[in-house]
Amino acid sequence: MTAAGSVTRYALYGEGSGDLRPEFLHIETISARSRLHEWTIAPHAHPGIFQLLLLERGAGELAYDGRRCDLAPVSLVILPSGCIHAFRFDDDAEGWVLSLAHDLLHDPRIAWVFDAAPLGSAVSMQCLGAGEGGVDRRASRLSALFADLAQESGDAWSGPLSACLAAHLGLVLALAGAAMAGSEGAAQANGRSEALALRFRGLVDRTFRQGWSVDRYADQLGTTVPTLTRACRTVLLKAPGEVVRDRLLLEAMRSLTYTSAGIGQIAEHLGFADPAYFSRFFKQRVGMTASAFRRDNAWFQTSA
Repeated sequence: MTAAGSVTRYALYGEGSGDLRPEFLHIETISARSRLHEWTIAPHAHPGIFQLLLLERGAGELAYDGRRCDLAPVSLVILPSGCIHAFRFDDDAEGWVLSLAHDLLHDPRIAWVFDAAPLGSAVSMQCLGAGEGGVDRRASRLSALFADLAQESGDAWSGPLSACLAAHLGLVLALAGAAMAGSEGAAQANGRSEALALRFRGLVDRTFRQGWSVDRYADQLGTTVPTLTRACRTVLLKAPGEVVRDRLLLEAMRSLTYTSAGIGQIAEHLGFADPAYFSRFFKQRVGMTASAFRRDNAWFQTSA
């Protein structure tokens, strides 16, 4: 796509995308970054970086994948690697943003968290409403853990994690996972089906523009179409072909929301030989034309 049709991808927002160490960890307050950008974080992505955001004070808005969500205190947000997102915050907003290398999630001292916690695969959010005394216990514990982690890591860390720091990070992720249980995007299935479905989804992310058949996906994954279909229906709650079409639609919505690329450019970028076919595909699945969707959802409004 042209420059106008691209979304900035940062190793960390506002910084160049250099080599990312597998032990990378960074934590900062919401105000530290947002104040520098007039409380508006433009659409961007962090390839290879997993993020947790805890909004403790003030209000905000999260935009991702064609959706917009209001954030109120106390909100917990999970942003998986590569997710295109943007924020607007009130100028009194405060909280924490934890960023870490996605590879760090596989550290054996931390990976145990994911046996029970639905983290890392989808954008998820949960409002930790007030409990007795006006303060939610989970929010208070997370806030204290974030503050301690910032003090322990010195805001940024890129060397081997000490046992203490790994344990601290694991506790943060475990508590976040428990808070997220039951939220949108939480996974329920385990075992071989889950592993196969997640491998399939990763392969779709890399090839969805290429028009592969389900048979080819099954061959690439070393399985059969019926086995792949059962895994997808169990874990992702949809058939493999539907997963591919949803991924195409997601990328179309991202481009319409976050870029100024023409609809014909977007269609070509997504592998549609005919822009008219892309337009029919989009309207059938969304219920409105691509132009109408852009008019209602564009992050950057134009005068046209």
